[in-house]
Amino acid sequence: MNITLINPPEKLRVWAGIPKAHAHGVYCFPPLGLMYIQAAIEKRSNYTAEIIDPVVEDIDYPDFEDVLKQTSLDLVGISTYTHSLPDVQMTINIVRKLNPNACIVLGGPHCAMFPDYAIQIKDADVIVTGDGEDAFLEIVKAYDSGQDFSGIEGVWWKDKSGEIHKNTERRSTKDLTAYPWPDRRRTRFQDYYLPGTKQPMVTTAITSRGCPHSCPFCLTYKKQYRIRDIDDLLDEIEDCVSIGITEVHFIDDLFTPNSQWVLKFCDAIERRGLKFNWGYKTTIAGTTREQIRRCQETGCTKIHFGVESANNEGLDVWGKHCDTDDVHRVFRWCREEGVRSVAYIMLAGPHERTLEEAISNLDEMLKLDAEFAVFAVFSPYPGTDSFADGAKKGLYPADCWDRLMKDPLCGVEVPVCWEEHLSKAEILELLKIAHRKFYMRPRFIARQLIGLQSRAELGRLTRGALSILKLELLKSSSRTAPV
Repeated sequence: MNITLINPPEKLRVWAGIPKAHAHGVYCFPPLGLMYIQAAIEKRSNYTAEIIDPVVEDIDYPDFEDVLKQTSLDLVGISTYTHSLPDVQMTINIVRKLNPNACIVLGGPHCAMFPDYAIQIKDADVIVTGDGEDAFLEIVKAYDSGQDFSGIEGVWWKDKSGEIHKNTERRSTKDLTAYPWPDRRRTRFQDYYLPGTKQPMVTTAITSRGCPHSCPFCLTYKKQYRIRDIDDLLDEIEDCVSIGITEVHFIDDLFTPNSQWVLKFCDAIERRGLKFNWGYKTTIAGTTREQIRRCQETGCTKIHFGVESANNEGLDVWGKHCDTDDVHRVFRWCREEGVRSVAYIMLAGPHERTLEEAISNLDEMLKLDAEFAVFAVFSPYPGTDSFADGAKKGLYPADCWDRLMKDPLCGVEVPVCWEEHLSKAEILELLKIAHRKFYMRPRFIARQLIGLQSRAELGRLTRGALSILKLELLKSSSRTAPV
């Protein structure tokens, strides 16, 4: 039996927050979710599973179909995100065309957060509503033995008549060491890249699952927050280092559940004598100078902060539990401790009433003197308080996302920006101004040139510069614009 795991192309996705120009060519993350499923299958059974990732080559659908023709497509798992639903449906259509009898399984954040919609997607046979490792392996065994999927916890499925069956929810595994970590040798690990990294070969990893926070703008899986065992995590890092990967970016929603965990992690790196560069994402609230110092001493070169706003009104709107003094203090600590800082900034939120006000907020952000900045247009995600507020204000139909989730190729327009105060054209111009103000400063350019360490880093910086030029040419009417 052939098992194929697919990361769908990104050709039809809803571009929210950032434009396509800032995705392809700037970063290409390994499909960690599929890699965990692959590891669970191959390390716990005699089955093998192949990952197909057209995103790494940015190929279009005709070429993607040619790739799929080379496999028998018996049991197919597809990574499913809400904003990528049109690409998911196109992938399903191609699989069904090539093998009408294929069993198609969807899993990922969309299935966990919107299972009632996910199971209705045309020609999808099964969805996994939580962690996929155990459930998917049970699906594999049942399918191979000719059984149906009744009794498999955490799975919804359709029988031959199309009737939907909702199995009992699977309890989240508290001990994440139960899940084998990915074997990057089974992937094209050399071909993935991240922005702002210095080492030739980089990868991503996670230290936890779930998120303990409830930011009003965020759409994330809110099930039980669980943290990995530090020794198990470092075993994975040692394996990465053994194949030539020397930089790891932890992509958890929150890497720092508390300062004590971070300090224990740093101590464990030191005890093992591990040498690798690393970085992580966190919030301003709860970050301490001791934490930054210890991270730097054990190889941390970059910290990504979800700042969102450089003024107190914005920080309150986004529920950040800090003020501007806290923000400036943490960024100063990073400079003094020799760690590069990245500021994530949300543009054109409900509190920014004029273009001039939004630009003034940008000027305040520049005073942080961050090493890098990630600017994203505020997008009211479905299922969030922000989306509900916008629908009440009449900014968009309340059922627009419902319609897209039921029929991903229906062509319905969904909101990707907040048009209460600023027009789409003004919001796109604000995004362009933000990048000009930050990335075209002589200070930024000089800092990057002086700090260059490898050809790979130069290549990533060059791709980043080209993405800014592409942004300048982008029009608000473009499908790949985040407005």
